[in-house]
Amino acid sequence: MKVAVPVLDTEIGGRRLVNSHFGKSNLFAIVDTDSGSVEVVENPGLHVERGRGIFIAEMFKEKGVTAVLVKEMGPGAFDKIRNRLGIKVYLVPPEVKFLDDAVEKFKSGELLELLKPNEDKHRH
Repeated sequence: MKVAVPVLDTEIGGRRLVNSHFGKSNLFAIVDTDSGSVEVVENPGLHVERGRGIFIAEMFKEKGVTAVLVKEMGPGAFDKIRNRLGIKVYLVPPEVKFLDDAVEKFKSGELLELLKPNEDKHRH
């Protein structure tokens, strides 16, 4: 199964950090939960001001992603990824900082499925 996670450019001790911003993330890690392989890809929607979600959603579809692990996701991206493509969205808790921890928690069934957008516009 392939899961996608927005990640930061920086690593700490060789471990990638989860990016709390979904649409504005420069990079996404696409993790094969069976083999453990990680492919880091650039956000294909960075060149547009609005509507990045559609570019990201298309890329996920092409790569066979079936779940996305996020700290937050706005309504536009949520609609395209979950409602249109049927890719499940799971919530990474605030205390989880690293990609490998987020994936492990997903694999062990600890992450809650996100059923509606949760991005807080007032925080940005």
